Amino acid sequence: MTTAIGTIKHNNWDEKTYYEARPLKGNLAHIDAVFDGDLQGQAKTVFCLSYGEDDKSAHYAGHLLFKGTLAGRQGTFVIFEQGHWDDGVATSDWTIVEGSGTGGLKGLAGTGRYAAEHDKSVHYSLDYNFN
Repeated sequence: MTTAIGTIKHNNWDEKTYYEARPLKGNLAHIDAVFDGDLQGQAKTVFCLSYGEDDKSAHYAGHLLFKGTLAGRQGTFVIFEQGHWDDGVATSDWTIVEGSGTGGLKGLAGTGRYAAEHDKSVHYSLDYNFN
């Protein structure tokens, strides 16, 4: 496997509550992201978030549609992302959705991660190969 590293900048974070039954709250977020580093491109992300009693922690999951380049290959692919946010730190695990690669990214497989404080720039790593 090869490891890609770089940064993600989250833009246009639009998060709305879709249920509230205290002590729990569920939100849906739509996020635009810009990737720099070994992944160059843009992504659209949709997350479902489930907040705890104090709104200071949450579990989330969703899909990210990436469009851009990796290792000189251009195309799109989908990442399934799940993680948690606790004390201002988001920790996420990624899995590339099997069969989602298009164009030069067809056959892409792998997993990734990041841990980031609550700012707009995130450092990622993605272990990948092409099947």
